Amino acid sequence: MLYLAILILLLLLVGASLYLLVCVDPNSPGFLGDMNRFVFFTLPETIKKICGDKIFGVFKIGIKYFFFTNHPIVQIFYVIVAMGGYLIYFFFGCFTLFGNNPFVSHVDTVIGSIMAILSFYSFFQACKYRPGIITKENNQEYVKEFKEYYDNVVYLKDNQCSTCNIIKPARSKHCRVCNVCVSKFDHHCVWIKQCVGQKNYKYFVKFIILHAMLCDYGAYLGFRCIWGIIVKENLFEAKIKDPYTGQTLKASWSIIIMHLLSKNSIFIFLIIMCIIMGISLTCFSIYHLYMIGKDTTSNERMKRSEFLKFFQEETSRIEKSLKDAKTQEEIKELSDKLEKIKSCKNRTISAKSIGIWKGLKQVYNQPDELDQKIKINNKKKQ
Repeated sequence: MLYLAILILLLLLVGASLYLLVCVDPNSPGFLGDMNRFVFFTLPETIKKICGDKIFGVFKIGIKYFFFTNHPIVQIFYVIVAMGGYLIYFFFGCFTLFGNNPFVSHVDTVIGSIMAILSFYSFFQACKYRPGIITKENNQEYVKEFKEYYDNVVYLKDNQCSTCNIIKPARSKHCRVCNVCVSKFDHHCVWIKQCVGQKNYKYFVKFIILHAMLCDYGAYLGFRCIWGIIVKENLFEAKIKDPYTGQTLKASWSIIIMHLLSKNSIFIFLIIMCIIMGISLTCFSIYHLYMIGKDTTSNERMKRSEFLKFFQEETSRIEKSLKDAKTQEEIKELSDKLEKIKSCKNRTISAKSIGIWKGLKQVYNQPDELDQKIKINNKKKQ
């Protein structure tokens, strides 16, 4: 049982770390950028060299199925871990430990239960509401809404999606998993089995923030409960007899921890799980609040990063070639290329800071996709 608990914690820690690394710009300097490049570029190539093409091919099929097909596995996993974890926490914490503890009470049980219900409902909402799917019927509405974002660098006017056979509005993207074009595309989320876009971003943000708060509160309550056990049982004053020397010693921190683990191992396992997921979801929530304040999306941030990397590399290459150029024709040709590159870079619309409060109002004022369809149909009738 202990080994299974350790394995689950390790899997959660690795999963949470990978999920956070996905948000890191792979072109950014520094430790996090290096970690992203190592995990998603260097490590797969190393595994391929060690295992060979056949074994790596099987590994790639598994990754492709897990991340790039619509399946319910992750949603089932969520139901088991989140709801199952809450019920176990409720049973061991509320029924066994909270009732006779100097630092926690059943008021905490009620608060935690309300937070859990709100969190589970937010998951249901995030799964239910659509992201803003662009169809031939509403195509022009989305094109007009985002026309100011066409810069003919990142977003091209009259650029057609060859799969959906529609004009791609600025800030949209065709999702290869869902096989649809999504307005103001952020990313495809395996947890909710659909894309996160203009119309359901508010539900996704609510989903991660509420779960972050629930996990943080669970960790905080757990610490208070454990501290209450230590105080109630007066463990700091406890005396133990050394089986080897026969000496009576005062209990140390390591002995107290081992004592608590032997009596409350499942509850402590849940506290550690809350800490891991709480840190991960809190960081993820802060990241998305930052993006909201900048009025940008994960997809746009990555796109801009790739374009800036390309501009910098091309500028460096052309400037180096200019130094080695010998004829006037060569110099003129390279100078023209350099001017075009700089002009493209200047035309790229950068993320504008609008502030978190204004950004949140903008996000939460978005109508649900069903409401949007009604409005479009009413306009057509008029």
